[in-house]
Amino acid sequence: MIAPRVLSRLLHLAFLVSVVPALGCGDRSEATGSPSDGEVRSAGPDTALARLAAELLPGVEESSRIRAARPPALASSSRENLEGFLSRALVEQLPEEKAEAVAAVYARLGLLPDTLQLGALFRSLLLEQVVGYYDPRRDTLYVVDDVPEDQLQPILVHELVHALQDQHTDLDSLTRSVSEQNDRATAAQAALEGHATYAMMEWLISSQTGATVDLTAMPDLGGLLGGLDPALLAGTPVMRDAPRIVRESLIFPYIGGLVFLQRVWSADPARPLPFGTDLPESTEQVLHPDRFLGDRDRPSGVVFREDPPASWREIHTDGLGELETRILLEEHLGDPDAAAAAAEGWDGDRYRLLRDGGREVLIWASVWDSERDAVEFEEAARRAFEERYAGGADARVVGVERGQAEGRPVVIVVDAPEGLDPSSLETALRFEVQGG
Repeated sequence: MIAPRVLSRLLHLAFLVSVVPALGCGDRSEATGSPSDGEVRSAGPDTALARLAAELLPGVEESSRIRAARPPALASSSRENLEGFLSRALVEQLPEEKAEAVAAVYARLGLLPDTLQLGALFRSLLLEQVVGYYDPRRDTLYVVDDVPEDQLQPILVHELVHALQDQHTDLDSLTRSVSEQNDRATAAQAALEGHATYAMMEWLISSQTGATVDLTAMPDLGGLLGGLDPALLAGTPVMRDAPRIVRESLIFPYIGGLVFLQRVWSADPARPLPFGTDLPESTEQVLHPDRFLGDRDRPSGVVFREDPPASWREIHTDGLGELETRILLEEHLGDPDAAAAAAEGWDGDRYRLLRDGGREVLIWASVWDSERDAVEFEEAARRAFEERYAGGADARVVGVERGQAEGRPVVIVVDAPEGLDPSSLETALRFEVQGG
């Protein structure tokens, strides 16, 4: 068995590394916010940082199953300079207009306060959490020069895996290819971060026990998905106080990805690298690796067929995926087991947020594996939205209806202002199911 103290250390470090998805994975141009010359110090072969990385690299290669093509580039940086870099990169990856649109959707779902500035929250999280970061644009691993000694080695192990991933595949292209698909991007990040956390956990346990560790030979780590002990967040008030959707979505790639990789590698002695053709396509596949292994349960596409009616404007469109559907239901029902059960039959979804002046409508269409799954979700969603508006502060009407599209069971949720004629939005409700 793994000692609880070791597990607690893993979970603490898992979100102390870097927490903002796809940060710095855009265009390779020099104008995108990487630290400029003079702001960082290259870790040459004679520096303590470079020597430590060289000592750790063989073990990282073994745990990650990737051989280094060349020694990864390292640099140390002052906290002030690294914070500036990350702040600029965040603005690049999450521009204000997109941040406001995404926040509006999650506020309508009751997952964020409607006054929350999402970009500012992510910036605060970065400034509180980040201690090291691999930048694929410069093929360089950055470490803040004031990192406590007891955190430095696991941080290097984690980020060295990302450096080796980038030598094996183009992380820029990989993250760009999924950046506009919320659930698919989270699944991809879970594969990459889970891979790095896997190597870090093997290192942590080995350093504690003095023995070589193989996580595939250890008990299933699925219990880690139950959530973090709140005590672990005591020293990180921004993370501790962040809304559930933010906190759990940021931590899931590390912990969910770790559990996913342990199960996949336990089932496949070849231990395929978790990218390329073996990159998961949905959080459903990450949460349920049996749907990834063998005959994969690929998500269905949900596509709105027509533009909104005249005077209405689409503010944002994307999907939640199984993970965020589960978080939504748990937030309003207060029952993690019921939320997980109702979300488990997910096979694809898409929402669109529409505005006309001061009026706002959320349309959310989802497709399910079976009629039974659709019924279970329909009932849970109806109760969740009743709880969401139980205070009566908003004059809203929420319709939750089950039906068929291309012969598949679907559920559509329409959250609209009271008094709005539903027929005025008929064309905006039309969607089709593709693939799956």
